[in-house]
Amino acid sequence: MTKAKSETKTTQQTRQPIVAILGHVDHGKTTLLDYIRQAHIADREAGGITQSIGAYQAEFHGKKLTFIDTPGHAAFSKMRSRGASIADVVVLVVAGDDSVKPQTIESIKHIKSAGVPYVVAINKIDLPGANVEVVKAELTQHEVFVEGYGGNTPFVLISGKTGAGVDNLLETILLLAELEELPYQPDLDLSAPIIEAKLDPKKGALVSAIVKVGTLTVGDVVRSETAGGKVRAFFNDQGQSIKSATPGMPVQILGYVTLPQVGEVIVHGTFENNISGNTLENIPAPVIDPSLKRLNIIVKADTAGSLEAIKGSFTSDVYLVSSGTGDITESDVLLASTTGSIILGFNVRVNSSVTKLAETENVVIKNHKIIYEILEYVEKKVLKLMEPSIDEDQLGTATILKVFDINGDHIAGSSITSGRFEVGDTIHLVRGDVVKNAKVRSIRIGKEEVKLVEAGKECGIFFSPNLDVQPKDAIIAYKKKLDDI
Repeated sequence: MTKAKSETKTTQQTRQPIVAILGHVDHGKTTLLDYIRQAHIADREAGGITQSIGAYQAEFHGKKLTFIDTPGHAAFSKMRSRGASIADVVVLVVAGDDSVKPQTIESIKHIKSAGVPYVVAINKIDLPGANVEVVKAELTQHEVFVEGYGGNTPFVLISGKTGAGVDNLLETILLLAELEELPYQPDLDLSAPIIEAKLDPKKGALVSAIVKVGTLTVGDVVRSETAGGKVRAFFNDQGQSIKSATPGMPVQILGYVTLPQVGEVIVHGTFENNISGNTLENIPAPVIDPSLKRLNIIVKADTAGSLEAIKGSFTSDVYLVSSGTGDITESDVLLASTTGSIILGFNVRVNSSVTKLAETENVVIKNHKIIYEILEYVEKKVLKLMEPSIDEDQLGTATILKVFDINGDHIAGSSITSGRFEVGDTIHLVRGDVVKNAKVRSIRIGKEEVKLVEAGKECGIFFSPNLDVQPKDAIIAYKKKLDDI
C-alpha cells in the first residue's frame, strides 16, 4: 500500500532543476546570481570572484531552482567541469562588452561533454561597449549556434546589475527543465554529489552536496568513495538547520569523520576505511635534492575544491611537499623548516604562535584570499629560482652528507661537487627556497685542518655564524663580481 502511494507521488511530480552558471572570469556570473537571490553574495567574495562552488535555492513564479555558482578563474577548470556534470541545465554567461574568452570556450566544451541543455546569457548589455552581434558571431566559431545564427540554442540579453532580461532567463531555464521531465524520486536510493568539503575548526568536516535522488535525514549513516559518517545535523543554503532533504535541495552535512573528495557521491551505508590518506593530509615528506632547481611548497586551503584547483595549477618546477585543508599549524612550519619549503595559505588563518615559530625557523608563510595572487607569487618565485645570480662568481659547490655536533658547533660533513672551498669564503646555504649566508670558518679532512679543498674530496666545514645545517643542504661558495673599470 505504501509502495503504491509512493509510486503515484513520484509519477506526478518533477524535481526542481539544478542549474550551473558557467563562463569566463568577471563576466558577471555571481552578479547575476546576486540579482536572482537578492543576497549580495559578491560583496562577501574577496576580489569580487567566487572562490569555491556553492549551491543556492531561488524561487520564480512559485517554482524552485537550485543554482550552482561556479568560479570563472582558469585554475578552477575541474570544478567547472564537475558543476556541468551535476547540473540539469547550464547558463553560459558571456559579457557583451568582452565576448568569447578562454574560460568561455572551456565551459562550452564541458557543456557539450556533459550533454546538458543550456541557454546563452549575453550579459552587461547596459554597458556602452556591449555588442551582441559580435558575441553571437564569435560563438558560432565554437559551434554554439544561437537562434538567428544558424541554430536553435536559446539566448537571452540580460544585465545582472540592473536585472534587465533576468525574468526571461529564468523562464527559459524552467522551460528547458520541463522538457527534460526531471523525475522527483524521494523514495529511491540516495544519490547526492559532493560539490565542496572543508574542515571547520569548531564543527569538523563540513560537506556540501545536492540531493539528486532519494531523501537524506538526520541520523542517517552515509558514505562516499573515501569517507563516511553519521549525519549529526545538516543545513540548507541559508544556514538553517533542517531535518530532511529531498531531491533538488542543496545541503551542508555535519557528521563525516574525515573529509571526502569533491565529486564523490553520497549514498546510504557504512564506510569501511581501507583507504590510506583519505584526509588529504599526511603526504609523506620527500627527500629534498638541493641540486635540483625546484620550489618546495606546502599548501593549506580552506576547502578541498580550492586545494584541488591550486595544486592543479603548479608546473613541474614546483615540488608539493604537503597539502591539506584547514589552518596553518606549527607542524606545517616544522615540516617547511626541514624541507626548505614555502608555506602557501589560501583563505586560512595563521595564529601568533605559528607566526613566531616561522620567524624563528626562517620559514616564509604567504597567505592569500584570491587564488590568482598565489599563482602569480609562485610563478615569480620559480622564475627567480631559475635565474643565475648576475652579481656573483661561483667558486665551488658542495652537498652536505652528514652533520656532526662538536662542543655546540654544527659541522657539515660535505662532498665537494665542483670547484673548490677555501677558508674565508662567503657561502650560500640552500635548502629549497630558503637561502642562508655565512663564511667558511675552518675546514677539516679527518683530524687535519686545511686551508683549501677541491672537487672530489670530502671534508668537514665549520661556518660563521654557526648555521643550522642538515643533510641534503647545498653549499655554494662565491665572490662578488667587481665592476668593470
